[in-house]
Amino acid sequence: MERILVGLDPGKTSLWAAIHALNLAKRIKAKVFILMVEGDMQREERTRIEERIQSSVKADLEALIETERSEGIAVEYYVAHGPYDQELIRFIKKNKITLLVLGLPSWRKKGSSGKIMGLVEKIRRRVDCRIEVVHEKRLRSQ
Repeated sequence: MERILVGLDPGKTSLWAAIHALNLAKRIKAKVFILMVEGDMQREERTRIEERIQSSVKADLEALIETERSEGIAVEYYVAHGPYDQELIRFIKKNKITLLVLGLPSWRKKGSSGKIMGLVEKIRRRVDCRIEVVHEKRLRSQ
């Protein structure tokens, strides 16, 4: 059985990676693990805006997970604190993940694709699983 990990950084990625992984899991009967990595920053160091963004992402994610569970998808949700790449690598090894799904940061942010590819390369060297990078879908206004 495929074991899919979605790596989320609440301030930098949207939920497109989770949506992609959950849709894939429906088709291939896979188990999905969602890992929200909050970084090393102490709570006092975060700005109010960052806190609101993280709360919003978490609320949307939890609603998405409940919907998918009600449809029979096996989903587990974890939160980790530490460096993003190290937490992903640790989780992949510990849980025998076969596919890592990462979201490309918002298309509005210049230079984000170069950073994510550097991250992917860093992770790829240390784990034995496939990696997919999902680009946020642009919604057209009518």
